[in-house]
Amino acid sequence: MQPAAVIIDALRTPAPRDLSATVAYLEKLTREWALAAETLFKTEGKTLLAPRWRAVGQALECVAFDPAYPDRHASRACLEAGDWEAAVGAVQTEDGFAEQPVLVGRLAQALWQTQRTVQAIERWFSLCWSAPEYFTGLLENGHISAPLLLEHWREAINADVEPEISTVWFPAWMILHEPGLARLIKSRGATSGPQRAFDLARELVMSDDEQIEARQELKDIHPGLFRRFLENSNQLL
Repeated sequence: MQPAAVIIDALRTPAPRDLSATVAYLEKLTREWALAAETLFKTEGKTLLAPRWRAVGQALECVAFDPAYPDRHASRACLEAGDWEAAVGAVQTEDGFAEQPVLVGRLAQALWQTQRTVQAIERWFSLCWSAPEYFTGLLENGHISAPLLLEHWREAINADVEPEISTVWFPAWMILHEPGLARLIKSRGATSGPQRAFDLARELVMSDDEQIEARQELKDIHPGLFRRFLENSNQLL
């Protein structure tokens, strides 16, 4: 079927009235209608289909999140429709949403779109530690649109440091380069590993003192991060 005919089909198809119809509707929306809209209208295709996504979101309002079928949740539809506040609400009404990487990622994107920058970055950082492969996938698939985060990510993965800045170390890297965030993002309270490195980086960029013990501990945990801290502080040995 030609893209124009597919779009006509989309516009003529009535909104779903029950869960079974919604699943079928969602299947056509994601596999046929969205592709045709992009082919014909490029980025404007999202605007054309926004009412269809809203219809899905409304139909799924009372459907609990199922990790086996992550797209069958109102949060996905709300994001696609550009209804950011509705997406935030759809995620936050789920019990234990913080344990579901898919929901955390959607929440972060919606928070970013509504200018709640620090909250969004905190959610993305939590994914770096709890679900690093999922976070990397979001980046590679274009599901993170925050220029600030993307810029630091590119610098981190291309940095000539040892050990390399893998996903779990990225929050510490970014806080070294964005000291203004340090006072806004809470400490992790960790005693070891990447989250402890984050706490140390946060402590160091906020302090005007030497912080000898914190410096030594960061150096022991990740020498590359420590060296970058020195470079940023213009205190190379």
